[in-house]
Amino acid sequence: MRVYTLGLLCGMLLTPLIAVAIALSGLWPIPATAEPPAWEAAIARRAFKASLLRQAPRLQNPMPATSETLWAGLQVYRSGCSGCHGDPGKPSHWGTTAFYPRVQQFGITPPEMPDWQIFWIVKHGIRYSGMGAWEGEVSQEKMWQVVTFLTHLRQLPPEVQAEWIQPSK
Repeated sequence: MRVYTLGLLCGMLLTPLIAVAIALSGLWPIPATAEPPAWEAAIARRAFKASLLRQAPRLQNPMPATSETLWAGLQVYRSGCSGCHGDPGKPSHWGTTAFYPRVQQFGITPPEMPDWQIFWIVKHGIRYSGMGAWEGEVSQEKMWQVVTFLTHLRQLPPEVQAEWIQPSK
């Protein structure tokens, strides 16, 4: 039993030390164009979800989902988000090839998280992902407008849907 415990402890210590040695020696791949291994992507997704649940306060969205709010949110999205997150029928080349991890393409796969989490992400950004913090760049009103737009992508009113599916200018 003593040998087993010693082996277990050595394995628990050596595995992280070997990973650090590989990283510090320059053998760990760093290009943003590389595809992440499945294990790395799975760990990152789980850490991301756990962090959001712990850190993002469950704020009430102050914006009503009116056509005016959704249209305003679409304008914010087109001016600040679509370059990385794409448009319907036009994924972002940059967001799908040059980011690590890859950027979710909202024209293809709308976000499936509550508005309070999307607001927190827009406001604070996501470390090591290329998603910058928009706090201080745009007003909270504009943040909530784009959040309202994103959370209603699957049920936009016809006039906003027509504008959404139009190619961005």
